[in-house]
Amino acid sequence: MIATIDPNRLWQSIMDIAEIAPTPEGGSCRLALTPEDAAARALFLRWCQPLGLHHEQDAIGNMFLRRPGTDATAPAVAFGSHLDTVPTGGRFDGIAGVLAGLEVIRALHHAGVPTKAPLELVNWTNEEGSRFRPAMMGSRVAAGELPLDTALATTDDNGISVARALSDTGQAGTLIPAPRDWSAWLELHIEQGPVMEATGAEIGIVVATMHARYFQLTVTGEPSHVGPTEMNRRHDSLAAAAEIVLAVERIALAAEPFGRASTSWIENIPNARGNVPHITRLHCDVRHNKAGEAIAMETSLRRTLSDIAARRGVRIDVDPYATFGPIAFDTKLGALLRAKAADRQLPTRDMIAAAGHDSVLMAPLVPSAMLFVPSVGGITHNPKEYSTKEQIAHGAQVLLDTVLELATA
Repeated sequence: MIATIDPNRLWQSIMDIAEIAPTPEGGSCRLALTPEDAAARALFLRWCQPLGLHHEQDAIGNMFLRRPGTDATAPAVAFGSHLDTVPTGGRFDGIAGVLAGLEVIRALHHAGVPTKAPLELVNWTNEEGSRFRPAMMGSRVAAGELPLDTALATTDDNGISVARALSDTGQAGTLIPAPRDWSAWLELHIEQGPVMEATGAEIGIVVATMHARYFQLTVTGEPSHVGPTEMNRRHDSLAAAAEIVLAVERIALAAEPFGRASTSWIENIPNARGNVPHITRLHCDVRHNKAGEAIAMETSLRRTLSDIAARRGVRIDVDPYATFGPIAFDTKLGALLRAKAADRQLPTRDMIAAAGHDSVLMAPLVPSAMLFVPSVGGITHNPKEYSTKEQIAHGAQVLLDTVLELATA
């Protein structure tokens, strides 16, 4: 019997998991290691149980579901993504990759198709980084790029640590995070951009990623009263931060078409009416498909920060807390994905990923590849994020065909 993706079953799984912590606008809000995230993980596990998968979980909460192969000594073919969302999340970012992987195993199970190598389906912890920094935390820890103790001690905006969140949600596993015995890693993801839709591509072959550099900026001024304090005597951290936000935007615009930069989080102290703000924290990033250009963007940012600090009489501390990329994905796996898409008469396009993904952390450890499916309108991290049932099914079928070839060779 031939293993084939069931588009309706895959689509229904995506819709069912979206019923956990839905937003009024039709999206999802399941921040990492919240009760909502734990509920999605529990539903995912219930779906895995009838398939005879062996479940393991490590101390940072990464989930590994293994289907045995006929050769127990063979390294596994692994695939998956993440189930956590951003606060204004849609139904597909990350989730499509995990549930497409589940559908691969379901299709093989119901068709009674064995594989020589084991298969391993993965849900990574805190990929988004919306609650805890940095992003891709689970895969960073597993890859050895972030010490487990450092990750566990990280706190969210409410002072809750990763360790406590893992304990409160029952997601702390017994395994020590470490690289797994894999022969290949594959990740299906929505494009999160408009290129595939505009060019008619059905499958994006991700050949590389941008280089991104993340910073927390702390602007320290001087507390004072908004009434009696003359304007020229103020050391207003929020006013300085406003300049920074616009400067970050200008740096990105100057680096187009391949440059990106954003200020995406802000904390203001004391954030009280009647007080001139004296401590303002911001998170920002710069990214470019060429590492040298991203570094040049950082240099421009630092130069601008020095100018703002001097003019406004504030101190600006820069904490460069994370980077990713640039990563070139495995060319042989990319060629295999391209060939499997061609077998299904699905047009492809080579892509560079502008966003961070767990595959960035896996690529230095094991041959890795990503495939994109189109995002309608290029909308993402938004309740309106959408990919059609057919688009996701096409991607899942290419994933299945690729997994089968890798696992039966």
